[in-house]
Amino acid sequence: MDLIDPFAQASPRFLTRLKSGEPHQVFSGFLYHVEGDHYLILTALHCLLRPGAFYFKNRGTEDNWSEIYGYTLECEALDLKVPLYDDKTPRFRWHPDPLNASLDVAAVPVRLPARPQAINWAGRFGDYDVVTEGLPLTTGSAGMIYGFPGGAAILKSAPIARGFTLASDYRINPFAFHVDGIGGAGCSGGPVALRAERGDRTLLQWIGIYVATYEAERLGRCIPLGPVMEVVDAAAGEPALWG
Repeated sequence: MDLIDPFAQASPRFLTRLKSGEPHQVFSGFLYHVEGDHYLILTALHCLLRPGAFYFKNRGTEDNWSEIYGYTLECEALDLKVPLYDDKTPRFRWHPDPLNASLDVAAVPVRLPARPQAINWAGRFGDYDVVTEGLPLTTGSAGMIYGFPGGAAILKSAPIARGFTLASDYRINPFAFHVDGIGGAGCSGGPVALRAERGDRTLLQWIGIYVATYEAERLGRCIPLGPVMEVVDAAAGEPALWG
């Protein structure tokens, strides 16, 4: 089967539930393949907690997160339901954010034997080429935000892709840069990708994780790959997380 849009295949809709079983949040996220059946669900940390609840404001209180935040993570498209806590200890990982820079990124370890599409698989997929580098990551570059604005989806689980231009050069701020495009609440945690045409080829390049903002109508933040990969590497270095 040709994957017409590999980023959409890797970016299903996620839901957290409280310990009581009540729905907590619907949000965006995507799959990163580690090895074998080991995957990470990458998303924004506040999606696993609550909007505005960044780690640096909750440092030292992790032992009661399981009582007040989402307790299980579900994904209908992946037939997935996993606990986010081992008793009171979070099973997910996030950036330690020592400079309080609002590095709003988290990784949840999951085992997926069906081998679904992952964001870090490069190559030719249907009408797209997924590349890991080479596209201009600077002010004015065009791209796509994949997510679920207000929880909306295509066929229940496929994300809506919305265009943007980079509103600031990522080299100005190593912790985040701005994208000018309507993402909005529900898109937080989704992948941000550059998109470019090269002759008859369409190229996509993953550049970070989207975080919706409320200070401006169209502007959103993107957490760049540097800190995201620090979280990925830390989680991948803990094989016990997968049981």
